[in-house]
Amino acid sequence: MTTMTNGADAVQNTFLGRFSVSQRIMLLTATVAVAAVALFVIVVRSLPGAPTALNLPWVLWAGAFALGEVLVVHWQWKRDAHSFSMGDLVLAVALFLATPTQLVTAMALGSGAALILHRRQRGLKLAFNVAEYALGAGVSLVVFHGLSAGLGPQLDWLAALVAVLSATLTADLCIFGIMTILEGRADGRKLVELLGLSVPFALGSAGMGLVVARTVVNDPAALALLALPTLLIVVAYRAYTGAKEQQDNLQLLHEVTSLLHTGDTQEALGDFLDSVRSAFRAEMAELVLLGPAGREGATVTRSREGAEPIVMAPLDDDQDHLRLLRLATASGALTTRTGTGRDTPLDTYAADRGLKDAVAAALRTEDRVHGLLLVGGRIGDVTTFTSRDLALLDTFARHVATSLERGRLEENLRQVTDLKEQLRHQALHDPLTGLPNRTLFLDRVRQAVDVAGRTRVWPAVVYLDLDGFKPVNDTFGHEAGDALLRTVADRLRGCLRPADTAARIGGDEFVVLLNGPVDRFRVARVVERIRAQLAVPVLLGDGVVTTVGASIGVAIGDVETPDADALIRGADIAMYAAKRAPGTDFLVYEPGLGTAADTGKDAAAELAAAIRDGELRTVYQPLVDLRTGRPIGAEALVRWQHPIDGTRPPDQFIALAEESGLITEIGAMVLDDACRQAARWVAQAPADADLLVTVNLSARQVADDRIVDQVAAALAASGLEPHRLVLEITETVLMHDRDAAAATLWQLKALGVRIAIDDFGTGYSSLAYLRRFPIDMLKVAREFVDGLGRDAHDDVITRAIVELAGTLGLLTVAEGIETNEQSRYVAGLGCDLAQGYLFSRPIEADAVGTLVAESWLSGIIGPRSLEEDRPGTAGELASA
Repeated sequence: MTTMTNGADAVQNTFLGRFSVSQRIMLLTATVAVAAVALFVIVVRSLPGAPTALNLPWVLWAGAFALGEVLVVHWQWKRDAHSFSMGDLVLAVALFLATPTQLVTAMALGSGAALILHRRQRGLKLAFNVAEYALGAGVSLVVFHGLSAGLGPQLDWLAALVAVLSATLTADLCIFGIMTILEGRADGRKLVELLGLSVPFALGSAGMGLVVARTVVNDPAALALLALPTLLIVVAYRAYTGAKEQQDNLQLLHEVTSLLHTGDTQEALGDFLDSVRSAFRAEMAELVLLGPAGREGATVTRSREGAEPIVMAPLDDDQDHLRLLRLATASGALTTRTGTGRDTPLDTYAADRGLKDAVAAALRTEDRVHGLLLVGGRIGDVTTFTSRDLALLDTFARHVATSLERGRLEENLRQVTDLKEQLRHQALHDPLTGLPNRTLFLDRVRQAVDVAGRTRVWPAVVYLDLDGFKPVNDTFGHEAGDALLRTVADRLRGCLRPADTAARIGGDEFVVLLNGPVDRFRVARVVERIRAQLAVPVLLGDGVVTTVGASIGVAIGDVETPDADALIRGADIAMYAAKRAPGTDFLVYEPGLGTAADTGKDAAAELAAAIRDGELRTVYQPLVDLRTGRPIGAEALVRWQHPIDGTRPPDQFIALAEESGLITEIGAMVLDDACRQAARWVAQAPADADLLVTVNLSARQVADDRIVDQVAAALAASGLEPHRLVLEITETVLMHDRDAAAATLWQLKALGVRIAIDDFGTGYSSLAYLRRFPIDMLKVAREFVDGLGRDAHDDVITRAIVELAGTLGLLTVAEGIETNEQSRYVAGLGCDLAQGYLFSRPIEADAVGTLVAESWLSGIIGPRSLEEDRPGTAGELASA
């Protein structure tokens, strides 16, 4: 027996004649009800019961009709859903075993109760279906009694079949009337479709009912025998359908999830959701994907019937999805049908979007939640999402999460591999010219010398210093200078064999490794090619053309060459000699041509001139309080702004300054500037800001008798409070002359300044000096910070240093913080201060003052991206 459904649950607001659609449906319902009552009162009530009728309470028949209405087979056709109940079977039995009044009353009330309690029908739809049941029952009784009288007892079964078919035809005509009102026109094909679906099922149900009725009349005990094969058939059918459904679901799961790995990612997501929506026969399917950092970067992809798909759109208002995600994560999967009054987040979400029901599941793997898969709006009024749908969606979600995880892992591995290769290339090549840098060049020279030690095939090193580069840089700017350097690098490559190596080791200095066998004649030919290329004019842009020359020195290896460093140093000496001999094509290093001392004297003189000419300047790297996130000062660092080479990192001149004694002059300059700038920061900051500045003291400065007076003078001249100055020394300084160092540090301490141990743990790390010397602060070396979370030894050492400092009442500073993970790790250990590229690169003093002042107004200093302004070498952080 069929009942009225509408797949879209929407009434088109069409106006026919004087009445609206809803009014016409009400009119039809009233007509059917009146016809049912009239037929019952005028005809049915006076009909006699069948000779085989039993004296049973009508309530039992009502229960039978209710049960028949609960046992429903649903048929989905496009957007229309049809339900075929077992009511036809009960009707066929009742024609023989119930009185007419019992049949009509039980069918109307029993089926109506099932519609209310089981299908949750209300209002006009319920009234229409009850009226249609009553009319169908009356029509079937009239047909049955009319045909039975003419056919006789032997063919009363045929009369019953025709009676059930007449009830089915009555129901189909009533439903066709509703469809005609909704669509505004009568479509005969729809009636044919209805009859084609309902008549075969009605005949089958009626046939089973006749078997039951005859069995009851002739041999009631045989019902048990009939029940057994019937039960077996039902069980076998359910087992078959369950296995078939499972097989179909597995195939569907494979087909749908495979869409995520084919073609364009965005197109694949759209096809995937279209397939999911089709598989669940739903109006909408939605996939929410969380970003790598959880909520940040979340996207939504949505497929909805009749609407353009939305693919990976930013999730702006994500509160609903986050609530659903938390609920689904805790519960595994969710299902709802709106109007039940539960008011869960999924109920609210579905109702707000006009969905009558919905099902959702979290995309989970072992270590994280990737997002949410949601399907809503089951097409058809008589069906909704079941526990099987819930289990299937949960399986879908897990497979999708696994696919995403695998895809992300593969992508991450590829990115890590590419990044490692990129970092390796960057670490070993000059960023401007792309040539190998000093590190890679030295490694290749070492390999060549090692091989030559076994084969006696010796290499040569050619050292070039460009002549005329500084005027180009000063006159036309750094961009022109960079263009000139790139051109020279390209031309050098063209002068060499694939086995040879050209490198840029700084400024306008280039070196070339010529793999053996090499002699003076071959070197002369290479130099000739290089000079010919340098003589070709270089176009710098805007019509500017220039040429440069070069001072060239050569060192040819032989059995007397001790190592690669000596070979390079020999070429360097020969180059300086060639520079002092204008007009020389090139010079080959020979003992006595020049000495390292001579070269050192030239370099020391250049450094002294740089100090005198103000080429050295002080920059500052902010120190951040890990407890508040505010910058509380900075460390003073020194840089050499060379007029030709550009910025020279400290590792290129600090060692020379130590050897030549110029470090004391540099240190005094940095100390004076640091105190003066720190006093300015204090003046700009609020009165309660506990600001400080740290300055490195070298071994020579600690050993200098004037250091205490220099510090006192710097404090007095700047007006800086002594406790705001932190003097940093290394463990090695303390070990040279303990008594003298202790005396100096105690005198400095008497001034009120604070003392810090720099790079603690990398030197002697004797616990005795922590008691003997007036130490206030320990700085955890960047070597240990770099390994945090990756090297268990570094983790243990860092933890031990922080705990030791805490026990002794010392502050701790973590150097070289470059990642959020490192920052969180040292903060979790209880470290007090931190500095590194995560927070800021070394900046000018004015920028520090602004940063400090703004932080007290806005809160904290934000972590910087590691890609911002990363220096070319780690040595740029080293201080004097």
